[in-house]
Amino acid sequence: MRKKILFLAALFAIATSQLYSQENNGMLYRSDFRLGLTVGTNMNLQRNVFMWPDKNCKLTEELGTYKDIPAIQGGLYLGHEHDVGKTGKMRLGIDGSICYSIDNWTVDFKNDTNGKLTNLKYSVASLVIDEGVYLSYLLTDKISVHGGINFYEMLVFPTIPVITSDEKKEPLVPQTTKQKKNPEGIGIKAGARLRVGAAYNISTLLFVAGNLYYSVPFYNTTTAEPFHIEHDLTGEGNMGVVGKYRDYIQNVGVMFTFGFKL
Repeated sequence: MRKKILFLAALFAIATSQLYSQENNGMLYRSDFRLGLTVGTNMNLQRNVFMWPDKNCKLTEELGTYKDIPAIQGGLYLGHEHDVGKTGKMRLGIDGSICYSIDNWTVDFKNDTNGKLTNLKYSVASLVIDEGVYLSYLLTDKISVHGGINFYEMLVFPTIPVITSDEKKEPLVPQTTKQKKNPEGIGIKAGARLRVGAAYNISTLLFVAGNLYYSVPFYNTTTAEPFHIEHDLTGEGNMGVVGKYRDYIQNVGVMFTFGFKL
């Protein structure tokens, strides 16, 4: 048994040395798998949601107060690169990530009867799965630049808005948040991203990379129906604000990755 183990170990060592020799002589492409952590932000280029007062509502939106707050996201990264061509400088890569993302939007409403302000803030949490393909070019042994296309899918979790008012200092929880075809507030988004970026090889094992993204969604269930936010702010009537997410909101983002090459 011991002789068999030694024989297999010797055979494996010989095969490994042959592959290494062939690889460095151009007989096999060089490749590596990549695993790491990724973190970044994403910002909408257009207003994400329109809002208007429902019937009998005393609140109207204050112009210029709507703000889309850039999303913060982070998660795990997995990728693979290998040489294409004979120079060893051009590489083809495929990669993907799974991230948890939180983005916010906020807006102020004015009470037409007494001039008091009510602020509405939505925090939207999502699970984002991203996969892509790209070409990378080695400028030096340490630095490479790359570009490609990604596709992403998002699971948007239920959200509860936070309402604050000059009339009541503490946060107010709305009585109901209604959405006809999506009663639980769960949504699905999908889209495509163009990407450009660069990577720096700290060593043969470690790397850091940065990517700029331009994204356009092509599927979004959260835009199907308006949603209604109702709350009795002063005991004199419901808030009665209606909102609707917009289709095809373009956005830009940046992601940074730190990882290992295996």
